[in-house]
Amino acid sequence: MKAHAQSNYSAEAEALEMLCAAQTHARSGVDRRSFLKLVGVAGGGLVLAFYLGDRATALANSKSGESGFVPNAFLRIAPDGTIVIYSKGPEIGQGVKTSFPMIIAEELDADWSRVRVEQAAVNPAVFGRQSAGGSRSIPMAWDQLRRAGATGRAMLIAAAAQEWKVSESECSTQDSTVLHEASNRRLSYGELATKAAALPVPDPASLTLKDRKDFRLLGRRIGGVDNHKVVTGQPLFGIDQVVPGMHCAVFEKCPAVGGKVREANLEEIGKLPGVTHAFVVEGAGKPTEVMPGVAILA
Repeated sequence: MKAHAQSNYSAEAEALEMLCAAQTHARSGVDRRSFLKLVGVAGGGLVLAFYLGDRATALANSKSGESGFVPNAFLRIAPDGTIVIYSKGPEIGQGVKTSFPMIIAEELDADWSRVRVEQAAVNPAVFGRQSAGGSRSIPMAWDQLRRAGATGRAMLIAAAAQEWKVSESECSTQDSTVLHEASNRRLSYGELATKAAALPVPDPASLTLKDRKDFRLLGRRIGGVDNHKVVTGQPLFGIDQVVPGMHCAVFEKCPAVGGKVREANLEEIGKLPGVTHAFVVEGAGKPTEVMPGVAILA
């Protein structure tokens, strides 16, 4: 069962469909150095669909069997300065719905107060493998997400430099703003978003990632983006979903590795009010998979 939140999509849904089309085109022979694709959505702004390059792509393909273009993160900067970051990983209490966007926002130099985090749609065709396990979420996504943010920042700097007719090296960023200290000029990311979207994508090898000593967001105590929803009992996860005619199941597994079900009062359980099925699960035979036990459906 996936733990993705359920969401409604508007303009972003169109963008995701366009990304699927981009993936199809990529499989027919896109250059490996095409780090991202730019996609326009209703309302304008900068939309970045990021691509796992080389080593990361090989890792993704070896796990999922997919080939070609593997988008994995989705970023939109609206003209009003709102930054929407989609977190592709399943949030199951480990905090990736907050930490994934934080990594992108750090390299983007985004004002976290202007960031809105959305759970990405379950769409492997667009986002590639979407799973969690083994404490691997951050290690496997670290470089990829940092480069995602750094690419967005580089394009915004390029847009500002063109606007001011100055060298990109004279520009810096802070809190969703590009600065030109020599002339005391500044432009917000929102003001630059549409212009940046029309620029060519930089070579990933040309990107400069932050030194960790310069991190402004990572390392700070940041509340989980869904904390309020969690403590107020709002539906977020797969277990919260209710559909017509839905039944619930409980599973009592064998407490010992390698153990099996010796006996179970299935007939007695089946007579209980509301119970529709009670049966023994033999297990998959591997301790890392489904263990033997008793399942009850009601």
